[in-house]
Amino acid sequence: MDAINKNPATGAAICAASTKIQQVENPAEGTRFLQIEAKTSEPTAASRTKHKLTRVAFRVSRLMEFCSLKELQNQTGHAFYHWPLVVLKELFDNALDACEEAEVAPIIEVVVGSGFIAISDNADGIAAETIRAILDYHVRVSSREAYVSPTRGAQGNALKTIVAMAYVLDREAGQDGVKSDAMGVTVIESRGIQHRIEFRVDHVNNEPIILHTTTPCARTVGTKVTIEWPSSNGLLKNAEPQFKYLTQSYVFFNPHLTLRGLWYDEPFVDIKATNPNWRKWGPRDPTSPHWYNEGRLQRYLAAHVARDRDLGRDRTVREFVAEFRGLTATAVQRKILAEVGCSHQSLRQFFGTNQVNREGIAKLLVAMKQHSKPVNPKHLGIIGADHLRACFLAAGGNAETFKYEQRKGLTENGIPYLIEFAFGLHQSGLEERLTRTRQIVTGANWSVSLGNPFRNFGSTGEGLETTLTKVRANTTDPVVCALHLASAYVQYADRGKSSIILTDNARQPDD
Repeated sequence: MDAINKNPATGAAICAASTKIQQVENPAEGTRFLQIEAKTSEPTAASRTKHKLTRVAFRVSRLMEFCSLKELQNQTGHAFYHWPLVVLKELFDNALDACEEAEVAPIIEVVVGSGFIAISDNADGIAAETIRAILDYHVRVSSREAYVSPTRGAQGNALKTIVAMAYVLDREAGQDGVKSDAMGVTVIESRGIQHRIEFRVDHVNNEPIILHTTTPCARTVGTKVTIEWPSSNGLLKNAEPQFKYLTQSYVFFNPHLTLRGLWYDEPFVDIKATNPNWRKWGPRDPTSPHWYNEGRLQRYLAAHVARDRDLGRDRTVREFVAEFRGLTATAVQRKILAEVGCSHQSLRQFFGTNQVNREGIAKLLVAMKQHSKPVNPKHLGIIGADHLRACFLAAGGNAETFKYEQRKGLTENGIPYLIEFAFGLHQSGLEERLTRTRQIVTGANWSVSLGNPFRNFGSTGEGLETTLTKVRANTTDPVVCALHLASAYVQYADRGKSSIILTDNARQPDD
């Protein structure tokens, strides 16, 4: 038995156990073999005291989505090196919307200096209570939330992400990407009050800490938003060409815009509006029932019910219906309520308390559509050939090569759309100097896109780039083109609004 215990192949296993070895005979085969029975030994004191990890469920605040580089990139839909452009786009869009809501021709100034980005407008100014609401990171605050209308944006978290950006960049500037005392500063001047917002983080509770202080200021017209931008990381300087290009591009899609821009005290754009009286579908124009489906209308109703509850009011279904385009007449409202069976009913009761009244909402949508007319696409707001030609010439285009095309119609769901395209050759192409490469300006609902959002035209798989290549307008060719889409309902494939979802179910009755 000792020989077996010392066998290199089996000794380790046998020595580690209490063994019993005996010879066994197999009568059927006439063979004899060894049978080994092993019992594991008792656990040692060391094995009994070995540490085991007990996993627990930690509560992590969702508010930290605004407080780290990775999460904020997810929120904005853009890499951090594009953040100067994100700040410009979001603040510019807000400024234009504010001016249109105040029904004044927008005059916007963009100023960039050492360590800051500032954008100002000439609208009515942001109210102090709105600024306080924006700084509540538990909710989204937007005057366009849940509406379906031709709008520049309706995500409701743009300012929240912008306020957090400077903090995240300051934090990343620390050793090993961590700076415990990092802080982001945003200053908003509006209605005679300067709001200084300091953004920090409580690293124990993983939540933002907002220090909001106010002092009197001289600005009584419009709003000026200043983002203190860390100058040490070089992002602002590196973004200079794209930043200037994006700023100037807004003029293409907004004939009523007067724009001034300064980069480190040097003017880079100074353009007056070609048509200060130009009108488009404004933020205060009533929305149309034809722009909703059952899901969108349910969301819109829910938003109103929640707001009424917060304000301690209880509106009727009739008051809700009266807000839609074409449904302001009392007689029409009565017919709709009678058909749906909700006369004298409150909006809260109609929506449902414990269960959503989906059947009633569907009936309401059908009735509202039957008693109103679809919106003609031309009412969205036509930019026009004259304005686009002026922008084309200002960009160095040759007048004789300028072409303009327009398409408008309705999708099969009744959503109006308006497409305008301008194209031509840059002057350098005719003179064979070839000092310019292709210039493309793209956008939707009068806002300029970061990159080309028209990657696929429906199911064809072809986008703007492919179409331009077919007509030999490659990236190195000196052409200038602008493509704009206005629609009551624009779907994006991502948070960064960098890709528009286009379908094939559009009609063009005016062709």
